[in-house]
Amino acid sequence: MKVVLIYAKSQAIRELAGELWSDETKLKGEMARDEIYPPLGITILASYLEEAGHTVKLFDDSIAMLDDIKDAMRWADMVGISSLTPNARRARELGQISKQEIGRFTVLGGPHPTTNPEFFLEADAGDICVQGEGDVTIMEIVEHWQDRSKWEDIQGITFMKDGEIFQTPRRPLVRDMDAVPMPAYHLWDIKEYMTLMVNPGVTAITSRGCPYECTFCDAEMTPRKYRSMSVEKTVDLLEHIITTYNPPQIILFDDLFTIQRKRVIAICKEIVKRGLYFEWLCESRIDTMDYEMLRWMRKAGCVKIAYGLESGSPDMLVTMKKGVTQEKVIRGAKLNRELGMYFKFFMLYGFPEEQQKDHRISEEIVGKTRPDSVCVSLLQPIPGTTFYEQIKPYLTQDVAEVEFHYWHSTECFKHPNFTHEELHAERERLIKAHAKATKGIVPKIHRKIERVIAMVKHPELIGDWFEIKRRKRKHQQRVAKTEWKYVVDGSNQKDIARQQVPTLGKTA
Repeated sequence: MKVVLIYAKSQAIRELAGELWSDETKLKGEMARDEIYPPLGITILASYLEEAGHTVKLFDDSIAMLDDIKDAMRWADMVGISSLTPNARRARELGQISKQEIGRFTVLGGPHPTTNPEFFLEADAGDICVQGEGDVTIMEIVEHWQDRSKWEDIQGITFMKDGEIFQTPRRPLVRDMDAVPMPAYHLWDIKEYMTLMVNPGVTAITSRGCPYECTFCDAEMTPRKYRSMSVEKTVDLLEHIITTYNPPQIILFDDLFTIQRKRVIAICKEIVKRGLYFEWLCESRIDTMDYEMLRWMRKAGCVKIAYGLESGSPDMLVTMKKGVTQEKVIRGAKLNRELGMYFKFFMLYGFPEEQQKDHRISEEIVGKTRPDSVCVSLLQPIPGTTFYEQIKPYLTQDVAEVEFHYWHSTECFKHPNFTHEELHAERERLIKAHAKATKGIVPKIHRKIERVIAMVKHPELIGDWFEIKRRKRKHQQRVAKTEWKYVVDGSNQKDIARQQVPTLGKTA
């Protein structure tokens, strides 16, 4: 069977991101420019299909031309479209082209088809919507797509039956992550992606799910259940990426990479044992970090951790059920600074309970913790989240009809305490507060002093420093032999743009 899988991308946001990024007069923060990565969800599904003998093509609407996507639809027997909520309108448009204009059997999956299948089915934009993980479901759909009598036996799908929405029981989550095949990276032009990236690298996922209950997070795809690859399978995947594509870095897209402390330390030790020299990034919660784990992550090549802080206000942390305190945030940030880890905070503005005092507290916490960078997004209500149910009375339009981005936000609900413009201004205040606290000679000296004091208290960090330097040289030697050598030899002069954070001079 010939299958084309497409990652839908809002074309309005695609254009807006490019325009803002090229405008040197505008204040920018992280996420102002959409970073472009191969969509891992459909890349993994393609592996299942290929293993079963099917022929697969992958398309990323972030960079592909519509005419090429249409040609692929005509080639295919079945079209699959993946959609996040910000891209739902575009996914519906692509689904209608596939099903109505070209006449192909069309399946939609991802977060928005999971929570709102009617958005697509009632618009005749698809034959089936998949709920939750599609690993097993897609294989059963491919087997029975021509026999509607079998559809009711396929778990985790929604379709139209006698003019009404019909939903089958939810499929259990994939338990054995080691059984998930290697992503079909070979179906992408990885070199092209790395050329387009601000910071070139290859992405990977080694676990799924997050056990926490943040009100703004959509858990419908993986209902709070955490599952991970074994240490050996994880490092096999990382080694495959390095030996096959030789990227400057690997970006781990796990929802919460550090939730299992022993696993993380074992992965780091295995990376060192195998003599793999590469740099990597991950996302985490700052209250999951401890000295030993962070120390091993540094030794194994981790150079940047993104922490979902969201707010520095104790009241807001309780409201969003973040499950972290100011004390833990300050302690965790200090640990990162002492061990020399580059770290950034994801921040969210826009909860209905928010007041100006909460933003001032966030500015104070950012000043105290001094992360290397901050990413300040404006909150958007996503169907399937607790926050979405809470914000319903304030909605001004159907979220799915809004092509929004967390930076280039579109107002889809009326905040009780701020106008949309005021929220943007508050966000800029926080970005400037961060720059004031971290840029310049004094903050840099302060950071170095903290590092030296930590080495005096923990002499083993001195040995680590030499080992990390040795491994970094090995990494740089490897990268210097590739076309990405500008990452390590300083020949690229766009360092400010690459970090996507403002200088203090430009934010004053």
